[in-house]
Amino acid sequence: MPFFGQEIFLLAESFSTDPTVTQAFGFSYNDALAHDRLIGATEGIDMLLADNNLEAIVAPTDNPAWPTDLINGDHFVIGSSSPAAIVGYPIINVPSGMSFGVPLGISFFSTAFSEPTLIKLASGFEAVTHARQQPKFLATLPFNTKGMPTPSRVHRRRNIPGGRVAPVHI
Repeated sequence: MPFFGQEIFLLAESFSTDPTVTQAFGFSYNDALAHDRLIGATEGIDMLLADNNLEAIVAPTDNPAWPTDLINGDHFVIGSSSPAAIVGYPIINVPSGMSFGVPLGISFFSTAFSEPTLIKLASGFEAVTHARQQPKFLATLPFNTKGMPTPSRVHRRRNIPGGRVAPVHI
């Protein structure tokens, strides 16, 4: 791995494998799990659903994919899968559209054992929107260095009076 270090793996090796031992950051693995369940489930998703009389939460799955950036790293902006994943709750992601040729998704998540409800919601969304498109395997994203879309093919140009050049199709 010439561009990315191993720091996270080296740090993980330094921890004890006993889930009851207090680690360097001040609590044990078991304490961390209990804390995640409290803030993620009991006082998180479950409370949000109950307080607002909701069956599920709907959110963008993530920002569009980005090209690999060896200097600045990944370009995460949003992401909705962590709250459900941390507490082990079900989440369904389905296509919601495209952005500059890159697929976007929408996530449906809820409390424990809510899979039947989530399947109905996600299936209904797909049936109504028909957002899924055939994927294209692009060598790179269709952007120039300023972030603007670039043409997917070279446009022929024609000469016009005054020495100016104009595209064939305007």
